[in-house]
Amino acid sequence: MKIYQSPHPSPSTEKQGKDLNNKLFTSLPFFQGEGLGWGILILLLLSLPARSQTPVQVVTRVIEKELPYIDGQRVRLTAQKADITLKGWNRPTISVKLRLVAKHPDKATAEREVGYHQYVLQAEKGLIDLSNRFVIPQRGGKLQSQLKAIYEISLPNKALLTLSNSFGDIHLSDLAGDVNLTFEFGKLAFEDVSGKVSISSSYGDIDGRNMTAVLTLKAEKSDVTLRDLGGTANLKSRYGKLSILPASTLDALTVDAARTEILVSVNRLSDFRFDVISTFSDIRVPQEVSDQVSKYGGKQVFGYQPTGRKPDIRIQNSYSPITIQDGKSVVNR
Repeated sequence: MKIYQSPHPSPSTEKQGKDLNNKLFTSLPFFQGEGLGWGILILLLLSLPARSQTPVQVVTRVIEKELPYIDGQRVRLTAQKADITLKGWNRPTISVKLRLVAKHPDKATAEREVGYHQYVLQAEKGLIDLSNRFVIPQRGGKLQSQLKAIYEISLPNKALLTLSNSFGDIHLSDLAGDVNLTFEFGKLAFEDVSGKVSISSSYGDIDGRNMTAVLTLKAEKSDVTLRDLGGTANLKSRYGKLSILPASTLDALTVDAARTEILVSVNRLSDFRFDVISTFSDIRVPQEVSDQVSKYGGKQVFGYQPTGRKPDIRIQNSYSPITIQDGKSVVNR
């Protein structure tokens, strides 16, 4: 177990800063009754050096563990207020580095409250159980420190994974197994993921790249960006934003949305078949196919079916626009 500590502030330096600020204030003509205008006074105030802030003391406990993995085992990670970096590798083991952090201006308070962290890293009954939580003693009073858990995990790339987290960020890479992920109030980033993936997000943004999987995604009040999306994707979104850049490996894309601003950017429109319906909002398409947008009362429909067998892109949305881009209009690919 390791404990790290940040330095205390220098009292003499802090006092010198206060004395300098006081001296500058009392020497201003405005304070000597000479009627200096408020505008000049504000400019002078902005130019003064900021007072030094009380530094935060950081206490960290580090736990490292390796667990053997047997094919078919499920890894269950249940996290709270955690930042998680998880990557696949080709070894039959799970490597976990867990940092438990407490931050507070008072070192003694941070050292005491870092003990409020509790964790489990164990294999039991065919399950790999990884978790953290916070437990305040009955007489501990109100929590004063900022507590955080930080995971760094490597596991077999075809492992079965169930992961849940709240109030923290997740980064996944190089996975090809079965992933079931639920999170809220954080960010999810991933790249180079295949296999079977299920994601549920509430108030959590998603940024993914190079996924060729059977993907099921449900997002609420989330901004979602999927670049180089392949495989089969079934997406549901409410009250958010959805940006999709399909790859040539896309087999099918289905979007069921409401009050979600949707953008689909492709290299060539003729690489896909489109069946798009928008209720009480617009469908925006390239100029050369704008004549294929039909309007029926409060609905707009865009049907585009090039010759040959092409992957289907089906979208339904309401109360927010759908934009289809191709060719030179594709940005940030």
